[in-house]
Amino acid sequence: MKTFLALILVASAALAQDVEKQLKRVSHNANFAVLPVWYTDPSDRTKSGVVGTAFLVTPDGYFITAAHVLEHYKSQSADMMVSLRQRSRDMVGIPFDLIEKDDTHDLALCKTATPLKFVARKENPGTERPVASLHIASSAPVAGEFIAIAGFPLGSWSPAIQFGNVAAIYTTNPNSGRVPAGQRDLIQISASGNMGNSGSPVIELDTGNVIGVIVQAQPAPLFGPLSNSLPLAQSSGIMLAVPASWVNDLLKRHGVTSIAQQPPEGHTSYDPLPEK
Repeated sequence: MKTFLALILVASAALAQDVEKQLKRVSHNANFAVLPVWYTDPSDRTKSGVVGTAFLVTPDGYFITAAHVLEHYKSQSADMMVSLRQRSRDMVGIPFDLIEKDDTHDLALCKTATPLKFVARKENPGTERPVASLHIASSAPVAGEFIAIAGFPLGSWSPAIQFGNVAAIYTTNPNSGRVPAGQRDLIQISASGNMGNSGSPVIELDTGNVIGVIVQAQPAPLFGPLSNSLPLAQSSGIMLAVPASWVNDLLKRHGVTSIAQQPPEGHTSYDPLPEK
């Protein structure tokens, strides 16, 4: 009996280590594939901040986000941009073009207005712009599978990686009104979401493929001790995501094929800068 229990403990420890390795690998790639979406109020330039998340699906600049994140987007305007991380961890703003905004499915396809081709800058390595891109899954998600989401919650300038699982692969929820098309096809994700996570990729842990895009967090109501107090809300730990099949349909309409590419080895912010 003791031997059997010991084997179970050893197997459990090995599984936990395997999951941790997968999460670290996915996190490393996602860190350089996700982009914060910035908006500056043209009537008051002091009002500027991160309003959502986008992620690259090709290394040359095509990216996906949630359509509602681009509510204030205007063509040929610098009011809304995405930011790239430099090796030094500084950010640089990049304008982008809107290819298609699909409000029915709450998805948008965009492309950076300037090329993202990586160039190693030996004379000034801190200004290098390492990027990665993520592949969109072709298979359906499975309830219970482990996932990671990567994004910029609560106005963060740095990407936050969260661990969770697929809670349900179909959704019947009266609060999911933001996505008019196929609401029952929305995926429920068990992870704590906040403002800024809209547009975040839901990444399958064992493959690194994107199985969905976060479009809405489900708040849990909080009520004060007084009967006439106003209702407040906190994160319920459940987020809604549109499925990868919708993303693939959007890419197909424009002849774009998603590509999984890791960040350039030796040139990321994880790698120390050479001594001068």
